[in-house]
This record gives sequence, structure tokens and C-alpha cells, in this order.
Amino acid sequence: MKKRMIWLLFFLLVPASNLRLVAQRSTPPVLDEEILKRIQHEVSGSIAFEHIAFLSTLHREFGFKGHHLAAQYVIDKAAQYGLKAAVIERYLQKEEDKSAWKYIAPHEPFWNCRQGDLRLVKPYPMLISDFESTAGTIAPGSHSTDVTAEIVFVGRGDSEEAYKGKDVKGKIVLSENGMHYLVHKIAVHQFGALGTINYDNFHGEAPQESEAIGGIVIWPLGDWAKEPTFGFNLSETKGLFLKGLLEKGEKVVVSGRIEAEVIKDGVFELPTAVIPGSIYPDEEFIFFAHLDHPKPGAHDNASGCAVLLEIARTLSRLIEKNIIPAPARTIRFMWVPHMCGLEMYFFHHPEKISKIKGGCNVDCVGVNQAKFPADFHVALPLPSLYTYMIDITNNLVTYFNEKITTAVHYGPDEDLLFSPEGSRNLFCVHRTCYQVASDEENANSLNIPAINFYDLPLPPRHSQLNFLDYIDRTSLGRVSYLGAIISYAFAAAGDGMGPRLINEIDYQGKIRLEREFDMAKRTIEESDKANIHQDFTKSESLLYWGMRREKRVARSLEELLGQKSYLKLLLAEHQRLLDESLSSYSKSLKKYYELKCQSLNINPQKEQTSLSRSQWQKTIPVLTPTTKSLPRFSENYGLFIDRLGEKFIEKYKSLSLQKLFDDKSTHEVFNYIDGQNTIAEIYEAIQAERWSEGHFALDSLTFEEMLDYVRLLKDAQIIGFKNK
Repeated sequence: MKKRMIWLLFFLLVPASNLRLVAQRSTPPVLDEEILKRIQHEVSGSIAFEHIAFLSTLHREFGFKGHHLAAQYVIDKAAQYGLKAAVIERYLQKEEDKSAWKYIAPHEPFWNCRQGDLRLVKPYPMLISDFESTAGTIAPGSHSTDVTAEIVFVGRGDSEEAYKGKDVKGKIVLSENGMHYLVHKIAVHQFGALGTINYDNFHGEAPQESEAIGGIVIWPLGDWAKEPTFGFNLSETKGLFLKGLLEKGEKVVVSGRIEAEVIKDGVFELPTAVIPGSIYPDEEFIFFAHLDHPKPGAHDNASGCAVLLEIARTLSRLIEKNIIPAPARTIRFMWVPHMCGLEMYFFHHPEKISKIKGGCNVDCVGVNQAKFPADFHVALPLPSLYTYMIDITNNLVTYFNEKITTAVHYGPDEDLLFSPEGSRNLFCVHRTCYQVASDEENANSLNIPAINFYDLPLPPRHSQLNFLDYIDRTSLGRVSYLGAIISYAFAAAGDGMGPRLINEIDYQGKIRLEREFDMAKRTIEESDKANIHQDFTKSESLLYWGMRREKRVARSLEELLGQKSYLKLLLAEHQRLLDESLSSYSKSLKKYYELKCQSLNINPQKEQTSLSRSQWQKTIPVLTPTTKSLPRFSENYGLFIDRLGEKFIEKYKSLSLQKLFDDKSTHEVFNYIDGQNTIAEIYEAIQAERWSEGHFALDSLTFEEMLDYVRLLKDAQIIGFKNK
């Protein structure tokens, strides 16, 4: 009874404003309803669909004519739609005089295939696969060949043990689930095989992939000296068919024919065009989508490329006809080489990086949800990069979802955003935290806050099964509409939108902070004697770094407000209330902690910092002078090998390559290296934000892992240390 009275007393002591969870209402849209309606009436999912229908007929891999035709198509359309500075930028794959370039451009040569097929000769003749119908069946990197030979099954085939007791010399190797480039390297260059055939066996776990043929390369990564001969990629069905013949004791002979060439001095093409800003033309919001992909690549990623074109057409037409005003800032559209295009562009335009205020990647969208059970998602940037763009996004996503929901129940039908030729599916936008999913990773690593549009789960991709039938005109129109209103609101933001934006960051900030305060309270409530002091320290850190995030969002608005003093006063009042909220939350949390300690019959005390962390509380990491000229320096494998050797990862006991390159936490470490945060503070910030996003127990970075990562950066001369 006494403990219950203690908890009741706490709730009487906590200010009512702190106990109130923000009601799940929505604020008015940050854009005028009239502008939103005009954009809605212009956007067309059917036009976007026609772009995909054309692009999906092209094999859009580097070196192929199809990629050049795709680049020319999107830039011609951009110019036709009235966009300015519509050009295809071209970058040589090798630029020997620019040392940093080698850390950007993929090292594997460009490759072009004209034709090829694989046929069964014995025990009976049959076409197995051919390039014209399934481009991925010829492994990229293959040289021309015309060969007839027996095949030998070697299991995975990507280790020397797989070849014990097997004679593969002068024959063609058949492998199952192996890494094809390793299979090829070992079978051909070590054991004398003529070439390789590889397939994936999903053992019934992925029936939708049983006929998929992915274009897996056979070029030894980073090893140009040992050129491959030839390789074929097969579907699970065809691979098991050949394996079954061998298991029956048949002598299996196949013939392979390929006409192909390796292009060692390739040229990357990056189409780009802009809707110029009317007041701040140097400041840009960038849209980007990767153009390269095996044929057909309808969903991945002709869909993203088409959505960019439709957003560009919609906004450009409305501006041209004076239906909506020109945005204050430039909106740039970029059709980029996948996972390296942004780096290429900013390598050649380094002066633009600081002028990019926000961005949006579009990768795999517009799926027909009646044919494949996928949901549409908008992933936010890393929390260290939050600006008012995040709250514009949250505002308009909420508006969009409410608009659809209201129209389902009450109409009008036009608010359901149906395309006449499309589905009548319902639709909801799901917001998620940063995902490390696609090209937005490159933007965020360049300190550009970028959101990501994508469907999940994905229909079969990277194969011939990624066809047009998965695409829905209605979904394309809805995604295009959402992208158009978010980008236009961000690019048009100025002092005229000041009151709405200040109101929005105040509203969204309260939602985030009160949710985190509730998380902190629950943590203390559920704690025990062994963990209560540590949990209180973590909870304090959660509130502190959440407040720093909100102040960063508020500061991002300052430059928009011009000289209008009343707007500056409004923003100053918002910032003052943030300080008051932190003080109030902290006092309430401390009282909650003290009452919890009382209920556990222990005394409140400050958590003792471990020795391993205490020595880093005064150490501040700083960028070295040359670091800023390097692309994605925080996670560049080639750079680490050049500076530390091929086995560099072995020196850092707690790190793995996956943790180094794929973990969201290591991505965030670098963003907090600002010359002010100590190593201990960076760790606290990342722990707080991962907890806030719901990942605290799933993939949090240990202090030892972060310390090894920081040491790695220092050893690679990317950062140095200074004392606080």
C-alpha cells in the first residue's frame, strides 16, 4: 500500500503538461489547400507508367547501349517538360590525376553483351537460357566464347575443398548457392575449368524466386589481372534440372555461345535537370533515383526514374502556366548510377554540397498491392541531420493519409487519387526511421538530410521477373503527388510560411519529446535495484539529446525568417519553451527516480562512469584537413585498404565489416564528429537516438565497438584528437 501511495504522490507532483500525451490530431497542412489541390489535379500515374513501359524494354547496365538510351530518354523528357539545364553529365571511369576518384567509381570494367545462349547437347538437345529473353543469364564480365563441354557439379564451388576428388579441367563447372565470382576464380584460374554455371537453391523457401535469374558478376572484385572466361547464371528450376540429370548418372554436355566485350575505359552518364528557384537559386532540394538496372527492372528502378519525371512534369507545367508560383529554391532531378552517382556528382561539383538543403531518393515504388503484398514507406534521415524538412514531411504525410482515409468514408472520389486505368486499392504511407537502404545512404553520409521513398517487401528484383505487371498507375500517381507536395513545400518555404512552420516544428517536437519522456518514465518504473541508477542516467541522456535534436530543427528555420521581427520572436519563444520543457522533464524524471529508489529501499545516487569511458569524456575527435575532400570517407573500404592494408579489420577486435559498413550507428558516429562533441558524448547521443527509434536492444553500438571505430578512423588519418 505504501508503494502505491508513493507512485500516486509522484503523479500529483508531475506538472499536468508533462503528463499529457500530445493528442493525435493533425495540424493544418503547411501548404495552402489551393496549391495542394492544383498539384493533385495535374499529377498523372498513367504518364509515369508509360515511362516505365519504355525504360523496362532496355537493359540498363553500364556499358550497354540500353543505359545510354535510357539516359537520353529521361533528359529529353525533362527538356520537353520545360526543365532547365537539362544535361547528361559524363564522368570517365578512370581519372588518374584525381586520387580521390578511385574511392568513388566502381572498379569493375564496363561490359557489353550482344547475344548468347546456353543449350543442352546431351543427353538430348534443349535450349536452357538465352540473353535476348533473359539478359541476366550471361554473367557480366564474360568474354566471347563458343564452346561445347561436359559439366561437373561442385556444390557451392566457392572454396578449394569443393574440388577435392573432382576433375574439372577442360569442363564447365555447375555450382549451387556459391558466390559466382569466387566460384569462377577458383574453378577457372586454379583448377583449369573452361567456365562456370551458377544458380541459387532456395529449398522451397522462396517459390516466387524459383524462375528468377539474377545478373551476378564473375569479375574478381578488385583483381583486374585475372580476367574471367565466361559464366552463366541460371534459375533455381533450370539449375536443379541440370543437377538432377547428373544425379541420374547421365553424362551432361552443354554448349555455350557468347558475343561480348569488356570496356575498361567506361564513361558514367548522369542525367540532371532543374526547376530553378526564384529567390535562392543556389540552394537546392534534390530528387535522385538510380537509372542503371538489368532488363526489365520495372519496379527496381524504372519506377523511381518515372516518378521523378512525373514530379518534374507536374511542377514545371503548373509553374509555366502560372497556376502555382515558382519555388524560392531550386529543385534538382538526378538519375544516378546506383550507390555512387551522388558522390560522382559532388566530386565534380564540391561547391554545391553545402547548398543542398534536403533531398529525396525514390527506389522501387508504385507496386500494385493487390498483386503483391507491399506497403509504401517514407524513411526519414539520420536524427543528427533533422531539420524543418522532417516536419514538413511528417505534416504532409499525415495530411495525405487523412485525405485518403476521409475520402474512403465520405468522398469525394477524386481525393482517392485514382488513375482511370489504375487500381482502386486503398493506400497508406508508413513512416520509418533511417534504413540504410539505397542511395539516400550516400546523401546522409554527405550531411545532406534525405528521405527515402520505397515499397516493402519487394517483388522479385535483380532478375527478369521484375516486370511491368507489378506496377500500378494509381500507386504511381499517389507517390508522385506526395513527392511533388513535399519537395515544393520545402523549396517554397520562406517567411510567408513562417508561422505555419514554427507551429509545425513546435507540434512535431512535442510529440517526439513527450514520447521520449514517456519511454524514460516506463524504463524507471520497470527497473530494479541492480539497474535503476544506470537506467536513470540513460533516461536523462534520452531527454538531453532529444532536446538538442529539437533545437537543431529550430535553428534550421532561422535563415528562412528574413528580417521580420515577429517571426524571430515567435521562434525565440519556441526555443525558450524548449528550455523550459527540458527543465520540467528533468525535474519530473528525477522525482520519479527518487520515488522509485524509495520503493526499492535504496538511496538515489549517480551512476559511476566506467574507467573505459571516463578517459574519453575529454577527448574530442576532429576531421583532418584532407578529409573533407574525400567521398564517404567514414565507410570507404578502398580507402581503408590503401591506408591500413587488406586485413585492416583484424586489428579492431570488436568490429566486423558488416558493423563497419551496414550498421546505422557507425554511420551516425561520423555525423557527430563536429569538433565539439567528445567521444563519450557521441556514444551517448547514438545510444539515445537508437533507443528513441526503437532499436536500443536490437542493434545498438557498444562502447567498445564505437571506440574501435574511432581508432580506425584515426589510424586511417581521417580524424585526429584534441582535448576538451
